[in-house]
Amino acid sequence: MRKILVLISIICIFKVSAQDRVFTYTYQSGVLNKGQKEIEIWTTLATGRENFYKSFMHRMEYEIGLGGNLQTSFYLNYGYSKAIVEENGIQSLNSDVQFSFSNEWKYKLSDPVADRIGSALCLEYSLAPTETAFKGKLILDKQTGSFMHAFNLVGEYAIEKNFISDGTKLHDVNVGELNVELSYGLSYRIKDNLSIGVEAFNQNQIAESIWKNSVLLLGPSISYKMDAFWVNLTFMPQIANFKGNGLDLKDHERLQSRLILSYAF
Repeated sequence: MRKILVLISIICIFKVSAQDRVFTYTYQSGVLNKGQKEIEIWTTLATGRENFYKSFMHRMEYEIGLGGNLQTSFYLNYGYSKAIVEENGIQSLNSDVQFSFSNEWKYKLSDPVADRIGSALCLEYSLAPTETAFKGKLILDKQTGSFMHAFNLVGEYAIEKNFISDGTKLHDVNVGELNVELSYGLSYRIKDNLSIGVEAFNQNQIAESIWKNSVLLLGPSISYKMDAFWVNLTFMPQIANFKGNGLDLKDHERLQSRLILSYAF
């Protein structure tokens, strides 16, 4: 009987160690096993600003387990947005396209089932034609029966190159911005392959030593997995603005929604 219990525990830990995410905005501590690979396709829709803003951000992620509780990921990022801009009293519809590359390293410190609390650290850097960004992430999670709790604290420092004209020529100026994000996810496993839950996401921007904004998004999430395939979907409407009256629809959206498709091999 004791051997059977030990075997069941090992199997449970192995399953949690796989990269079976049940959230889209909130990371969990699990990493891939050595040699295991996974491809993830992300699509994030953001819409509802006061200037008719709408954007799509796509990420193609390739993950590989390195062993020793370590994995690395490579991202190709593509973003497209539209917004109404006003110049000299004339309004026009402006489009913007963004490309970037990211590399992430994730190290698992403890397990959400075998230990009192699961934990992991992530480091990521991103390179774009006019921007470089560095991101650090603390991940905490806990599996309790059919419930999964996860919390992330994220800090990102982005350096953007702007060009300013003095009337005769252009000068490049580096502008730094700090983004601090907190996210929490709670999920309940209805069946072995189906979970439902809720995610909360707080975004903060600090530029030139000024805390510019702080908004809270909250919404439902659903996760479905089948063999080596899983899909997650979250809807996140903005429900609060801690740095002003009413919702912040100038720099943030009324609604964000994210879909992630994944296949492990």
